[in-house]
Amino acid sequence: MIRAAMKRLLSSLLLVLTSMVAMCQTSDYAALMKEGLAALDRDSLALAERCFLDAIAAKPTERTNAVLYQYIGKIRTRQQRLDEAMDAYNDGLALEPSSVEMLMDRASLYLQRNELSRALNDFCDILSFNPDHTEALFFRAYIYSEQHLNAKARVDYERLLYLQPQHRQARMGLALLCDKDRRPREAMEHMDVLLRYWPDYAAAYVVRGGMYQKRRQYEEALADMNHAIELEPDNADFYISRAMFYKGTHKDAQARADFRRAIELGASPEECALLMTNDEDRTPAK
Repeated sequence: MIRAAMKRLLSSLLLVLTSMVAMCQTSDYAALMKEGLAALDRDSLALAERCFLDAIAAKPTERTNAVLYQYIGKIRTRQQRLDEAMDAYNDGLALEPSSVEMLMDRASLYLQRNELSRALNDFCDILSFNPDHTEALFFRAYIYSEQHLNAKARVDYERLLYLQPQHRQARMGLALLCDKDRRPREAMEHMDVLLRYWPDYAAAYVVRGGMYQKRRQYEEALADMNHAIELEPDNADFYISRAMFYKGTHKDAQARADFRRAIELGASPEECALLMTNDEDRTPAK
């Protein structure tokens, strides 16, 4: 009887000890998470990462570790430790494969690494969970366009613009896609809508100016490029665009003046010299 009582007591003690260890682990886990978040708020990235890793080590099977892996991925991305950031996102998604936010983070990292096919897979997964996820729609359309899958890109751009008619990048993307597809009327219509919504969007005037130039509507093209420079007079790229317009229309003196101004604003002298001497962009003289 004494031996049986001792066994029962020992079992009870083991249960108590196990419970105490679990409670300590839980307490440590919560404290480490709290410390890591506080460090993140102070922008102490190294300390935050160490706290999150220690929390995961304290309770390696906890499902909330997926969130900690996501924080670690963001920290490593900011530090340009991209391979390690990818490892963190992969570990987090192994725990929570349907986390749309983490899929977005990983897809963005794939884009940063120019791994378009892998980014596309993540955007497709996101849209399978949420078909109206506007950011995923935009980036999937962009990748489809880069892969010359124009019909698929068009579907995504049009869906996004149905959801958000004033989405600036989507409107621009669809206009450029129409121009590439040799649908000039639609391209110009989208540019006109874009500029009605965003009348101070200087880059759009440069793009529309280029479209006018391709259609040999030179007066309208120059007016748009001039207006872009009025809106952003210190933008070197805009001077290069106008210089290319002048060069293409055989106005070499004006082209050289714009190239000089672009160089003053920080453009590469070598690039500008090469563009000035390249005759491929000239419109045949009448």
